Amino acid sequence: MVSMHFLYIDDSTERPVNIFSAICVPCEQWNEVFDRLKRWRKHLKDVHGIPLNYELHARKFLSGRGTASAVRTISRHQRAQIFHSSFKVTNWLNELGVTTFNVCNADDDQYRAFERLLNRVDRTMLARKSYAHLICDQGKEDQYTKLVRRMRVHNHIPSRFGTWTDGSSTKNIPLERIIEDPQFKESHKSYFIQLADFTAYGLLRQERPTPRIQRYGSHKSFAALKPDTLELVCNRKDAQGVIR
Repeated sequence: MVSMHFLYIDDSTERPVNIFSAICVPCEQWNEVFDRLKRWRKHLKDVHGIPLNYELHARKFLSGRGTASAVRTISRHQRAQIFHSSFKVTNWLNELGVTTFNVCNADDDQYRAFERLLNRVDRTMLARKSYAHLICDQGKEDQYTKLVRRMRVHNHIPSRFGTWTDGSSTKNIPLERIIEDPQFKESHKSYFIQLADFTAYGLLRQERPTPRIQRYGSHKSFAALKPDTLELVCNRKDAQGVIR
């Protein structure tokens, strides 16, 4: 039986660091996963008054800038706790097979970071005899689509050992398991992309904490993700599997 995964991708950037996180959902579990995610959003509405259609954007949410009046009444401490709870929710979704792919590039090249994410997704899907469809936040449709199309034909990978068996320094390994062009959705219409945004921002603040973030402990939120939730296979040299 051929399996398939939807990958919901968003980024968080603070130059020169570029973070991408992907929420990987098995297609056969999508309905149940979405139901759990919606239940969490309903909980936020019932307890904190956050509307179901409110976009959870991590940077704005934690700072309080540009937020709706209903959210501005929530204290910074409470917002930090809600932010932290999203990582527990991702662990809860892992019970249904949801995992996260994460990349952290510090060379000020966002497209290189995205390229590295795609390569690890493709290799992982190949090993698991599955396929992936990418669903990204809007904003860079042309650039990401061109990159995926190019990598299906030309995708030169450097050898970890300096050279490949034929003596060359790189080898063309086209993408095989990422199907179709990426799909783009407005983030305010996708709970999954909003969760990817929280994940990416959590990793960014782990890597580059600020005094205010440290004050409320949000730099520790990404570390709440369980090993089973993290795609550790992406980088066995990193304790969290972050592609670096």
